[in-house]
Amino acid sequence: MKYPRLWSRLYNTPLAIGFDKIRVIEGVFRKHLDGPLAALTQPSSKGRASYALSDGGVAVIPVQGTLVQRSSGLDAESGLTSYARIGAEMRDALANPQVRAILLEIDSPGGEVAGLFDLADAIYQARDVKPVWAIANENAYSAAYAIASAAERITLPRSAGVGSIGVVAMHMDQSAKDAKQGYVYTPVFAGTRKIDGSEHFPLSDEARTSLQAEVDRLYGLFVSTVARNRNIDAEAIRATEAGWLNPGEAVAGGFADGIATFADTLAELERRAAPPREIVSVRAAVRRVSTTRKRQMDDLENTVAEAPDENHDTPVADVRPVNEDALREEGRQQGKTTERERIAAILAAPEAEGRADLARSLATETDLDAEAAIRVLSSAPEQAKGAAALSTAMANVRNPIVGADDPETQEDADIKAMTARALSSLGHKPEKGA
Repeated sequence: MKYPRLWSRLYNTPLAIGFDKIRVIEGVFRKHLDGPLAALTQPSSKGRASYALSDGGVAVIPVQGTLVQRSSGLDAESGLTSYARIGAEMRDALANPQVRAILLEIDSPGGEVAGLFDLADAIYQARDVKPVWAIANENAYSAAYAIASAAERITLPRSAGVGSIGVVAMHMDQSAKDAKQGYVYTPVFAGTRKIDGSEHFPLSDEARTSLQAEVDRLYGLFVSTVARNRNIDAEAIRATEAGWLNPGEAVAGGFADGIATFADTLAELERRAAPPREIVSVRAAVRRVSTTRKRQMDDLENTVAEAPDENHDTPVADVRPVNEDALREEGRQQGKTTERERIAAILAAPEAEGRADLARSLATETDLDAEAAIRVLSSAPEQAKGAAALSTAMANVRNPIVGADDPETQEDADIKAMTARALSSLGHKPEKGA
């Protein structure tokens, strides 16, 4: 037999694929049965595109063509995508900190059962890590729909289709061709089931029953997988009788969530996967605070550097002893007065209206000056939810300590620490290199 591996993957094995596509693949395969072996050599995988990353942080993973557990020499004429490749791209996208969500772009008639349900389970579990959506652009039939169903949300354009939830197995009986060509096959074997499904003999009743039982078993697994993924009653899935569903039927039956173009689906997923508004507000506020403090430190250094030395002509003998304790006490009193004025200015600011909790936190639990605190207040949302989240984040920030020896360096470090703690309180993980 020529190409036994390819033969075994096409015949006498259950497939989750549209029957029309089987005829196409079989036609390509049969054309090569009498052709040169070179026509079926393994194509190179070099240069094959991986997933694309959108500007909004969505990894678009293609699921296209006939689906197989591993690729083979039919890629060039019928188009194949392996479950192994899809799984590898899923794992890479989940581990990539730049990827906020995953979109499976599906255009496939289905394919092999082997490896399918393990991949579907992996996609279903990936939903706990990052948002995973799917779009049938344009078709997601049989095995391709099993993959799509594992996503949180399925959309499809108006001209697309999904479904064909079923399993098929084919047997090729070429005994008549053998006889015409004068071939007589005489198998010698042990075990009555050993040659079940041989293409050189008609399919026996026992072999047909065995193959049907395996098809039924895998069909049950297919139905239960879709029922779990889509939260649809198993009997409703069986009632489709493996038929194709148009967009209206798919949405009405719960097999899809909406009718939308690829561009609209991608834009909506980018919007939903964007960082929470509170995190963006804190980032912007901290940047403004950092800039303001840096400017204040620069102004202070310039003032000191430019100040004239008024005592350079004063004789040493005229300098009187300084009472350090008195100076420290005076400084403490001035500090208390200044702090009371700072707190009052923050709490009385118009920007504090509707943001009382946040204003109180900024005034009593940070050392931001009134101007900087008011800027933070002005950027915070007035809604209770947003204010509470930002207030909680700022409440977790300890007052930065300004070192006397190197105030500017310490100041920068304090601001970075404050930023990290505030964002951490909101559940944000810092990006690599940040």
